[in-house]
Amino acid sequence: MSVFNNVEFRRTFFGLLLIFIIRECEASVKPSGPSLVKALVGTNLTLGITYTVTEPLVSWWKDSFSIATRTVGNGVPPKIAPQYEDVLVLNEDGSLSFISVTLEHSGIYNVTLVKVGAEQGDASFTLIVYDKIEGVSLHAWPNNAVEGSGNFTLYYTTLKGEAEEVQWFLNGKELQDGPHYSMSGKNLSIIQPNRKDTGSYNVTLQNPFSFGTSERNITVLYGPDQPALDVSPTKDFFVVGESLSLSCGARGEPLPSVSWAFMGQAVPGSQPGTLNITNAQTNQSGDYTCLLKNAKSGAQLNISVTVDIYESPAGGPACSVHAVDGSSALRYRCWWPGGTPEAQLSFPDLSTGSTAFGELNVTVDDPQSLDGKEVSCLIRHPVHQSQCNITARKTAGFLPSVSATVNENGRLVASIRCLAEAVPNATVTWARSGQNVSSLSGHEISDDTTWLHIVNFNISTAGLHTYKCTAVNPLGSQSRETKLSGPAISDVSLFPNEEGTVITLTWEVPPTAIVTGFDIQMKGPDLSDPSTNKTVSHSARAKEGYGTIQVKGGSSRSADISGLDPKLRYLFRVVPIAGRRAGEPSEDVAAGPGGGLSGPAIAGIAAGIPCGLLVLLILCLVFPCVFYHKKRKREARYPVSPVSRAVEKAVTTMTLPHLLLTGGLKMPPDYSLHQSPSAGRSGPLPFEVAPVRMATTV
Repeated sequence: MSVFNNVEFRRTFFGLLLIFIIRECEASVKPSGPSLVKALVGTNLTLGITYTVTEPLVSWWKDSFSIATRTVGNGVPPKIAPQYEDVLVLNEDGSLSFISVTLEHSGIYNVTLVKVGAEQGDASFTLIVYDKIEGVSLHAWPNNAVEGSGNFTLYYTTLKGEAEEVQWFLNGKELQDGPHYSMSGKNLSIIQPNRKDTGSYNVTLQNPFSFGTSERNITVLYGPDQPALDVSPTKDFFVVGESLSLSCGARGEPLPSVSWAFMGQAVPGSQPGTLNITNAQTNQSGDYTCLLKNAKSGAQLNISVTVDIYESPAGGPACSVHAVDGSSALRYRCWWPGGTPEAQLSFPDLSTGSTAFGELNVTVDDPQSLDGKEVSCLIRHPVHQSQCNITARKTAGFLPSVSATVNENGRLVASIRCLAEAVPNATVTWARSGQNVSSLSGHEISDDTTWLHIVNFNISTAGLHTYKCTAVNPLGSQSRETKLSGPAISDVSLFPNEEGTVITLTWEVPPTAIVTGFDIQMKGPDLSDPSTNKTVSHSARAKEGYGTIQVKGGSSRSADISGLDPKLRYLFRVVPIAGRRAGEPSEDVAAGPGGGLSGPAIAGIAAGIPCGLLVLLILCLVFPCVFYHKKRKREARYPVSPVSRAVEKAVTTMTLPHLLLTGGLKMPPDYSLHQSPSAGRSGPLPFEVAPVRMATTV
């Protein structure tokens, strides 16, 4: 054990000795803390070092100037440069301490260690001394920033302290150095400022020991922009006696001033930006000039407009075409009366030589070639040239429309309308089954001849008559026939919402059907009222059959029904009504779970399944028993030894109860136990009643 300890001791000793020798040969030195030291003015601090040699010569330098020297461990006081004697202390361990550091002590400090027989060691420190930031203010040069001019600069000053970090903001958004904003030192330069640079500028200064900020609002001067000169109302010319106003303005900062001139002469008493002219006269026609000026930047622009004032016809030109009474001719008319001078009118498409002033009428005896042709009336006036157009057309294709109402006497009124597109308007004549309706009672024609009203219309005879309308104008005619029919539904559809609680029922009606209303009917469970969360009960007949839940007018083609339970099934249909008579209901449409059996039928089947299974089970148990007894009956006709009978009974006793008990039933009594065995008896045993007793037992 001692030998081992001696060996270990020697190894440790020589290892430490080797390390000591190596360290003595390498005079390495390094900071004991951060090499970058930041300090506040007036505080104390130490630049600490660590090294690997003993009693080295430590020298401290600042900007290549020796400030302190000492040999560590020899007891000799350090040498301090005279200008640093009141501030620096070179400690016995070689570290350098500052007492009440000042801004002038900021700089780079180098330390060297020299040991005889060892390499020189070096380390470096950077000391930055800060004062607290106070009195930050922003300044501008030049005083005004003008859009499009040279650079505009903001710079900050402080009463005390310097910033380590500077940030510039415009309206709360940090600015970045780039082609438009240039940041250098204490300056922010705006390259070619524009109106978007207007806003609140803020500079934020920060060092490790304090924070400061300052704000300044900058307005970039611009304008006047391209001015806008508007004449109100907007017209090519003005009529004597009218009033008008001229408004002029342009964007700018500050807002440009406005002055007016008429034909080169200043207009006295005009309001800035607006010039009003009331009761205009012809001598006020001419050029009006608007002059705009930026008071701060001195920039100015002007713009002019010419105002023409004439006496012209009131209103505007108009054209029309009419049928000449008692003939197939057309009369084209164009007019624009009044004015000085009167407007000259012409129809060059109808007659090259016909002109007139104020009003012009041209009659065409054979107008067939003018069907669909646009005819223009040209209007000539010293200050106005225009035209109005009119196109004559024969009756175009049309379809009669049918409607029905109930009048104040409760009578059903069926109405047919034949409205044909034609210029001039077509005159409509009516006939029923070839007979003119004007001679028929109960038939009324509207003043414009486009409506035929059949009073007290009889649904029962709806299909017996054909009504014919003929639309006529000088260019042609067209006829259409209509046979009215009773109330009917041609198509019905149902659209539920995503939740299945609301449906929209839509339907269509044949175009010739007479309908005054609709009954919306439903069959199914009760609906609920969404506004009160209460069930809306219907009659028992409505639940088992159809019941009316809504009544709609004759023009309706849809109905919304709410309060449905999406888990239940409902049937809906629409019944058309004509007066007091109902037509055939529409086909049924269903809402809720898909088609199939109704709810009661499904419930009945569900209830019958257990009963059916029980009947099948009974049949499965009864038939084996019947078969067994019949077999015994056949075997009993022949002599059977007592032994065989005993064996048979034993088999029956062990097998039959098992079959019956598996079905959950009691074993029927064995009637053979009540008979005395007889070897010579071959007659039938009393098993004929066994099936009846077994069925009764089950």
